[in-house]
Amino acid sequence: MDLLSTLAALRIGTRTPLDLLEEALERARAYRDRNALAHLDEEAARKEALTLTQELKEGRPRGPLHGIPLTVKDLFPVRGMPTRAGTRAPLPPLPEEARAVARLKEAGGLLFAKANMHEIALGITGEVTATGPVRNALDPGRQAGGSSSGSAVAVALGIGLASLGSDTGGSIRIPAAFNGVVGFKPSYGRIPLEGALPLSPSTDHAGPMAKTVRDAHLLTEILAGENIPLEGPQNPVFGVPMDFLEGRLGRGVRQAFMRLLEDLPNLRAEVKEVSLPLRGAYEVYTRLVRYEAARIHEKALKETPELFSPAVREALQSGLSLTEKDYRNAVAEREALRLELVKALRGVDALLLPTQPLPAPPLGTEEVELESGRRSHREAFITLTLPFSLLGVPTLTLPFAKVEGLPVGLQVVGPFGEDGKVLAIGGWLEARLS
Repeated sequence: MDLLSTLAALRIGTRTPLDLLEEALERARAYRDRNALAHLDEEAARKEALTLTQELKEGRPRGPLHGIPLTVKDLFPVRGMPTRAGTRAPLPPLPEEARAVARLKEAGGLLFAKANMHEIALGITGEVTATGPVRNALDPGRQAGGSSSGSAVAVALGIGLASLGSDTGGSIRIPAAFNGVVGFKPSYGRIPLEGALPLSPSTDHAGPMAKTVRDAHLLTEILAGENIPLEGPQNPVFGVPMDFLEGRLGRGVRQAFMRLLEDLPNLRAEVKEVSLPLRGAYEVYTRLVRYEAARIHEKALKETPELFSPAVREALQSGLSLTEKDYRNAVAEREALRLELVKALRGVDALLLPTQPLPAPPLGTEEVELESGRRSHREAFITLTLPFSLLGVPTLTLPFAKVEGLPVGLQVVGPFGEDGKVLAIGGWLEARLS
């Protein structure tokens, strides 16, 4: 069941918070091999579930999520749980609890486990964690995606009904797409990140991962602390950045996406080609994020560099070698890219493009084959998602097809601040593609 259907069952008494938790725990045990969870205290979770069950029986719900089992990515501190962020290296000081976590609790959410993640959120495979790789929900021989790896796997396998993730370059959207669930990266700053472990403060976003778009909408409202009206067109106009996608897809995803574009007019939507070259976005993003990340982890990097995995250590060290001038130049170049995106969105309701170039690759993949030839794994996968984190605009991913028997995701991108419109259009698509 999805979150909203489960809330209805709780209201009429056919489900209780305790039996929802027991179901989540059973799923966690059954799929322990996926390595989705970083921390789980069953005794503490049952105690809280009993309290929530009793409160519901007495007609005292705490809020709109009362009794719903949720997981939280392990870079958000939760009172009473450790925060390791997928690394053996020491973390900078963090508070007892992140503000977004407090909002979920105030709404009655049962936060029963921490979800595993790619080390310090600096990676998109989900393989680099202190506890070993997180494995794909559908095929344990494949990547889960990152960095919100365990969150996506948990949602896909029913280990809780939703999860709180973060996204700096695709860290919600890539694992959501790999595992066939919905992920939403709101406008920059919409959901507070106070108290969470930062990676790149100018580019980090918090957001929900869930089974459906309507679940993601409810969670976004709760996390943002505001109403977000679902106001979208009945006959949307989609802009497709064909120039940006040139050479960046695999054959199977290209074919699935072109079939979708052919079908959309029959669903009373209009498709327009728009220009969005975004030249240099990958380099701008890499400089900016690594510069900021290196300074957040500078103390640990200098004192105990061996505690970081080799790939993460190398990325941080490259960021430490960047100068303030390098960083200022990246910030200026980002503004030029922002203008390109604003122009591309004129005259359309949203941009539409795949979330990933290929289905989830096998564990250990370092290079992949795209239309344009061999590419490094990182460049191939993050190039499609990073512009919309870099530029801070609301972006939704939802499953739209299967390639090689595995789910692939579709991104809906809107102007800054128009989160409700993006979610409404996502709901329109979900209703017609399911």
